[in-house]
Amino acid sequence: MSNSILAGLDQAELLQLALKAGAGNEAGSAIAYLKEAVGRPDATAQAHYLLGAEYAQLGMYDRAAGEMEAAIALDQTLYTARLQLALLWLGASQAERAAGVLRPLEESGVPAELQHFGHGLLLLIADDLAGARTALAQGIELNHANPPLNDDMQRIIGELDSRIAAAGAAAPADSTGAEADGDGQHLLLSAYAGNFKH
Repeated sequence: MSNSILAGLDQAELLQLALKAGAGNEAGSAIAYLKEAVGRPDATAQAHYLLGAEYAQLGMYDRAAGEMEAAIALDQTLYTARLQLALLWLGASQAERAAGVLRPLEESGVPAELQHFGHGLLLLIADDLAGARTALAQGIELNHANPPLNDDMQRIIGELDSRIAAAGAAAPADSTGAEADGDGQHLLLSAYAGNFKH
């Protein structure tokens, strides 16, 4: 695909072509369409969000985070971008940045399922594993609009269940806070990686 062809496409066309390419596992084409879209003055939050998703699928987490941040800057109500960005920050051991991204999800006007997901991740950051599990499960129960997001949260719940069971079987004095934090970061990154669908 040439630059002249891309230049003749508008934002809506670029997004649709990117979605089709992504669905066909053509990451290179999807990224080309999306980079063209975000490079224009009329770039949309959705284009940045989808480009971030493509980068995340490729394991390019720094670029993914940058695009998710750009999406949120353009549209503060792109709540799923907040959740995904928080997972990226947690995977990079930046819990405070993740918490800052998640806190707006607790405000009124945010869909209830996303409030529960955000609250659950904040509880996880605070190392309240049981509380995090409960909040995430409530979010899944309420979320009928975004099944892939439920899949992400279900994976986190599975890891939480394992950690809760292990904590009950092991002596708490044997683990340091740093080790627990590292486990949490790995848990969140593995739940995120490769599971981002449009």
